[in-house]
Amino acid sequence: ERYYLRSAFVRGYTAEAEKVANSILAKIEKDVEAFFHEELINQIYSKIDPHPDYKKVSFKCSFEHGIGKLNVFVTGENDDKPLSPSLYYSTAQLNVLSLSIFLAKALHAKDDDGQSVDCIFIDDPIQAMDSINILSTIDLLRSLVANYNKQIILSTHDENFHRLLEKKIPPGYFDSKFIELETFGKVKS
Repeated sequence: ERYYLRSAFVRGYTAEAEKVANSILAKIEKDVEAFFHEELINQIYSKIDPHPDYKKVSFKCSFEHGIGKLNVFVTGENDDKPLSPSLYYSTAQLNVLSLSIFLAKALHAKDDDGQSVDCIFIDDPIQAMDSINILSTIDLLRSLVANYNKQIILSTHDENFHRLLEKKIPPGYFDSKFIELETFGKVKS
């Protein structure tokens, strides 16, 4: 099918080539949905709420001159005109979108034996976020631990974020532990 699709693009569309191209595109879209877990991404994305109007994330495949491309779009709640977040979003909004995609994929991660991976490593997830999104992110992480039985190991250089995590996820109420490094590889007493 790959060769046929490529040669169809080179020679120009025929009805049969278009039929093959559409079936391949439908298969790719199904595979993309299975890989990215779009519904879960949207659930996570809505909890952090980075944009007042564009609240729904979608992935669309396209082919131009026989070359496949995966695009990420955001739309309003009424599925209005899709927008490319890379063109219109701030750095913080893009970070929230990226974190949502990452977390949805991490929640479905499997090891080589097909077993669920129950540990998620995250490095500085709050870069350029405002305080509301930071609080929402902490609440989201806390709910992922509780609802999905995942362990989250998070590193940050932001001392205020570290202190806020300690207050919102205290070891007395949660099975949490906070470590502060004095220097590279040396735990602060």
